Amino acid sequence: MDVNALLQCFSGTLNHDASIRSNAESQLKELSRIPGFLGACLDIISSQGVPENIKLSASLYFKNKIAYGWSEKGHGKNELLDYTIDNDEKPVVKDMLIKALVQCSRNTPSCIRLLQPALNQIVSVEYSQKRWDNLLLESFQPLSSNDIHAAHIGLLCIAEIFRTYRWKQNDDRQDLELLIVQYFPDLLNYATSHLFQDGANMNNALIGEMVKLVLKIYKFLTYNDLPFTLQRSDSFIPWANFHVKIIQQQLPKELLSSTHDDSIKSNPWIKAKKWAYANLYRLFQRYASESLSKKFNYTEFKSLYIERFLPQLLQLLFQQIEQWGNHDLWLSEESIYYILEFIGQTVVQKATWHIVNPHYSTILEHVIFPLLCPNETTLESFETDPQEYINRNLEAWDDNYSPDLAAISLLVTAVRKRYKTTLEPTVRFVNHILQNNAADPDNMSLEQAIRVESCLRIVSSILDRLIHPKSPYVEPMEGFLHAFVFPLFKSNYGFLRARACELCSKFYDYEFKKENTLRIIYQGVMSCFNEESDSLPVKLLAALALQTFIHVPLFQESLSTVVVPTMQKLLQLSNEFESDAVSGVMQEFVESFSTELQPFGVELMNNLVQQFLKLAIEFHEASNFDINALNASELPDESDKQLAALGILSTTISILLSFEHSTDIVKNLEQSFYPAAEFILKNDIEDFYHEACEFVENSTFLLRDISPISWKILELVGECNDRESSMVSFYLEDFMLAINNYLVYGKNELRQNSFYSTILFKIYKNASSSDENGLDELNVLNDLSQKIVLSLGSNTPKEFVQNILTDAVNCLISEKDAIKTQVVFGVTTFNVVVACLVYFPIETLQYLRSREVSQVFFEVWFGNFILNYKRVYDIKLTLMALLSMLSHVSIQDFSSLGLEPVLIKMGSMISMLLEKYPKSLRELKDKRTEFSSDAFQVGDTLTDGEWEDYDDDENDPVQGNPYLEIATKESETLKFIRGEIGALDEDFDDLYEDPLSGSVLDDINIYTVFQSIFSRLQQTDSAKYQAILGPMTQEEQSHLVHVLNL
Repeated sequence: MDVNALLQCFSGTLNHDASIRSNAESQLKELSRIPGFLGACLDIISSQGVPENIKLSASLYFKNKIAYGWSEKGHGKNELLDYTIDNDEKPVVKDMLIKALVQCSRNTPSCIRLLQPALNQIVSVEYSQKRWDNLLLESFQPLSSNDIHAAHIGLLCIAEIFRTYRWKQNDDRQDLELLIVQYFPDLLNYATSHLFQDGANMNNALIGEMVKLVLKIYKFLTYNDLPFTLQRSDSFIPWANFHVKIIQQQLPKELLSSTHDDSIKSNPWIKAKKWAYANLYRLFQRYASESLSKKFNYTEFKSLYIERFLPQLLQLLFQQIEQWGNHDLWLSEESIYYILEFIGQTVVQKATWHIVNPHYSTILEHVIFPLLCPNETTLESFETDPQEYINRNLEAWDDNYSPDLAAISLLVTAVRKRYKTTLEPTVRFVNHILQNNAADPDNMSLEQAIRVESCLRIVSSILDRLIHPKSPYVEPMEGFLHAFVFPLFKSNYGFLRARACELCSKFYDYEFKKENTLRIIYQGVMSCFNEESDSLPVKLLAALALQTFIHVPLFQESLSTVVVPTMQKLLQLSNEFESDAVSGVMQEFVESFSTELQPFGVELMNNLVQQFLKLAIEFHEASNFDINALNASELPDESDKQLAALGILSTTISILLSFEHSTDIVKNLEQSFYPAAEFILKNDIEDFYHEACEFVENSTFLLRDISPISWKILELVGECNDRESSMVSFYLEDFMLAINNYLVYGKNELRQNSFYSTILFKIYKNASSSDENGLDELNVLNDLSQKIVLSLGSNTPKEFVQNILTDAVNCLISEKDAIKTQVVFGVTTFNVVVACLVYFPIETLQYLRSREVSQVFFEVWFGNFILNYKRVYDIKLTLMALLSMLSHVSIQDFSSLGLEPVLIKMGSMISMLLEKYPKSLRELKDKRTEFSSDAFQVGDTLTDGEWEDYDDDENDPVQGNPYLEIATKESETLKFIRGEIGALDEDFDDLYEDPLSGSVLDDINIYTVFQSIFSRLQQTDSAKYQAILGPMTQEEQSHLVHVLNL
């Protein structure tokens, strides 16, 4: 391999001239096929005279080649990456990579960040498969040398080796215990004596990086399970003390004096401290805490940690947060996060709460309260990034290490779990701060406003405790609103107006005593919602408050007079703010004020569709990226746009449903919605398939017809299904929402127009061709196929029938064991055959005989299913099939097919089903009458049981397992886990019949069909008539005669 030629290629890929770049990439593609290419890349990376940007380019290319080619499982969209590394080349690459990493540590550390994922990939494959056993020993050897750079890469390799054990339980990694005994004493000694040296190297970033690697090695081994060797006192205490030394060590003044926050946060010593806190927290939370989950029962280690180590550690943590509160100690956000999470864990533990309890007031005043005061960055985000502000400060969620959210978590845990000790001092502190800072809201300084915001955030976080019926503060809270919250509706500070709206919205089910309270809330919220400022958080929180109180009579009456301009403002807010929350408010308004909004329905729909298209286009464009060209941190996050778009689609459906009695407007709304459906289906945006189909389902149901617009949408579905990359089959259950109504309300057109019926059959064929269909997928497929036959009737092409019948019988044969235990699958699959019997009885019976399944089919159908049918659909379909067989299959055909026993039983079956039918029909009608679409309210309040406190010597009984209540019940799922036979078997109640959906059998009058066929049999085929009636009891015969004479 010509290294110089390769060097020129990498240089060319960085050239500003597009033609030079293109030519270089083409040459690179050719060179990458030549043996020795990867080694040549490493030569370039290791060379001293090569510019850093070229080394970085070569490192990135090498990393991607390894990621996609080493394990022979990777496949890249980029042709340059779609290849496999030759096994003969791998040993050379492994050896050269280690040497190259050492050179990078020495000369170009920036390349290590790109090469480390390649090392991870190679080690995860080679070491795990015992093809690099000497790596561990060779990685430890540099630790005894004077070459700090070789030792750095040695630690990097050791970390990657032990990373392979991270997710394994002790029983699955017994060889690890020997490795710990052999290597860990030396590793700890090296870290303590050579690296940390009692803080002597705190200004050395490389040594900080190496200490961080040591801590991550310890993390990898203890993250998922705790090795037995590390549980022993002689091992745990030295390692724990090493972590404490890192935590205690002051950071150098030179670092803290930096004016660049990013340089401080990225310093390896800062990260080392974070991992020291995180490791100690993880050990306590996972292995030394009392928990009813009992996943780990390491009693001796638990005692060791709690009795000999934890008290001193907690005192250190209390000391540090006090120093931090007094600005005497700098702590990173991540460190504060883990400290507070740690303390929160101790609150619910019997053995540790008594240590934390005396410090609670100090923690509240000097840690929680300051952390909840918005800083300059937070206040800036209120204006410049309202989405971020709302997520972090009003909705309290974030995916980073956020100290303020950890503070809220600690506060809520303390107040909920130890309220007898913590609630009163919390309320007293908040009142004191508010009285000193909120007495004159019109002349409040920014500093005072910040303190008020922190207090109100505390109140908001624990409000469920304060207004619980058993709380001593439940009645005074109304006075609290009047004194401290209502005046903030007119505050000069937007963040306080937003907080006032947010806090009031949490009183939705509170019983106010004063007559004017609700009126003040309404006026205050509307004032915020209609204010002229550009403050999006204020308007959004006001909108959410309106949604909360929308069912309160005073709000309903007042809003009904201004609902149209309010809705227009919501539309404007939705256009400015990408959040599904606004869509939820609009949907609530549409459902609550449908009468008032009807004159503006089409205009509203047009506006919503335009907003959806704006979001959907942005979402779609952001989704079209080459994942190979991006690092994980660069992947676009368009979840806000997606959720907002989904919310808008849901609102369009609510608008549609509000016009259920106006078919002309429904047709106009369909026309307005069409561009949204067209964009979704033409661009294969599967995230919105469900909502698009749900709109069609509802519009066709309201019309009880398929409009030209809906037929055009079916054409789009067909085009989508025909594309090679189609996901229609994967989302068939979603598409069935619409397809069902095409088959119900469009059956006349489908019978006359093979173009549309072929679209539906091709959807079925594509979906049924998958080899990965499980029972759930087969249920959907069989539901579709039987409805195709029933909708097209005798016009169903023979090709369709043959395919559908073959697939159904194949299902019955291959899944014969599931037919009786999985009732939904069994009945749905049988119904395909039954549907074919309705319109093609002779052909279907002959096919069953040819496949040798006639006997088992009728044994299960007659002996089990028919006896247990409860749904109107199943009873009606079965009657149609039995009557069709009676009408079209002669006695001779029954005999030649070996079905005389079937003929003998048919009369009894028909009589029984006709007796069941009225009851099932009545129950279905009752369901339709009783069905209510009103949403039920779910309050985020505490039950009486949740109000009870835990004594100071008690543990939280659900700590560590939020699903314990569910998991400990004697449930059917647990029976299944224990292997009890039949625990999860279905019964016929699992066959759901939607009371508000149309059925392909709705227009069939089963009594008319029965009377017609039986009367004809009496007159034209007395032999068959007697063959049916003969075996019947007198009661069964009487019932048939009764129905016949209706």
